[in-house]
Amino acid sequence: MEVVRDSEMEAVIEEAESIIEERRREAADRIGVEVSQVEVHRLELSMLREKGLLIDVDVHGTSIFQARTTYAELGIAADDVRAKRLRRGSKDLFPEHARKLRSLEARARQNLASHSFKIAAFGQWSWMPWTAYGEFKEKHQEILNEMEEVKSRILAEYDDVREQNRAYFEQVARRAWKDMLAEYAPGDHVMIRTTDGTTFDSERGYDSFVEYVVQKALGKMPLKEEIERYVRIDYRTSILYGEHEVAQDAAALAKARAEEAEARARQQQAQLDQQTAEAKAQAEIEAFKQAEIEHARQQLDQMGSPIQDALNELRGNLYDAVQSLLAGLSKNGGFRGKASTKAAELYQYWQTLNGNLLQDAELENALKDLDGKMAQYQRTSDHDAQVGDITATLTEIAKLTDEEARKIRKHQASRAAALEL
Repeated sequence: MEVVRDSEMEAVIEEAESIIEERRREAADRIGVEVSQVEVHRLELSMLREKGLLIDVDVHGTSIFQARTTYAELGIAADDVRAKRLRRGSKDLFPEHARKLRSLEARARQNLASHSFKIAAFGQWSWMPWTAYGEFKEKHQEILNEMEEVKSRILAEYDDVREQNRAYFEQVARRAWKDMLAEYAPGDHVMIRTTDGTTFDSERGYDSFVEYVVQKALGKMPLKEEIERYVRIDYRTSILYGEHEVAQDAAALAKARAEEAEARARQQQAQLDQQTAEAKAQAEIEAFKQAEIEHARQQLDQMGSPIQDALNELRGNLYDAVQSLLAGLSKNGGFRGKASTKAAELYQYWQTLNGNLLQDAELENALKDLDGKMAQYQRTSDHDAQVGDITATLTEIAKLTDEEARKIRKHQASRAAALEL
């Protein structure tokens, strides 16, 4: 029985090829280059969706604890030449708490960065393998707990902070008043005008100016309700689905229809030897599949692989870390500072960010071997006897990751290897 390629499947493949070429031509026209110079970057959505998720950290409300410094606080009047070009900075209205909040924000973003990969096509989103999600979530929750503690302290100390701000900005205002009067001769009677048009008599306006500056600053303090409601750190996740997967669904439907037609045809030829007919049909189907795989490989050869790029980056990071450790061992004859801790964490780092995407038994075994040796190193005090074995294992890991590190340094993108993934 002859197996015929389903026309619907062919149409899907041809339409996909046409769309790709049309987009390449449009891009070439816009940037003024030949079509051959425009590469195609494939988004392996199904692989990315199966092995991880898109995630982004959102930080809300931390800016409400700061406000713009006023020219009056700087001692700059409306007619001062500095008011024309100098730009004002910012002031902390909750100095101690604001520093802590900025620290928590930085930790939240670093937690995301250390458990995910940036893939250019996804903009602000990062791709996180499921193997890293649990550890990310645990550390994120620790940061959230600290955030709630800081908010509770802010609310409990709110009135005290307000009085501290009053005392502080009274000092600022007194210094600013002196600066504004400094350009005039003692005894001159002038009107001081601020940049918002408020005027103060140089002889009788001192107290009014001080209160003016203080009230301006206190008016920028957020309300307790605003702190409770708006200050938070959260993260967003996103699912992956695109035109490529829609095309895959269409191709799968067309294939199912073709298989159903083949099944009916086989039933109609029941008089033939069933085993022979099935063997022949299966062989022809396999030949068809192989032809389509080869066709896909030719297409993938021209496209970049974000999955492989991320995995190469992981290997490159391992190489850099191992080279740093080897350099330290060579120079010092042993581990110094936190170097032994970093060496002991390499295997966990690999397991966390690999995401079960990269199957490399040789590298896996070398890292596991290092993990065991570092555990023994940390349990005993006779370190000198173990440094040699640890150095040998680190050297082996460096060899296994050297090629990927050099590729990254030369900005060489991976190609159709993604097909094997």
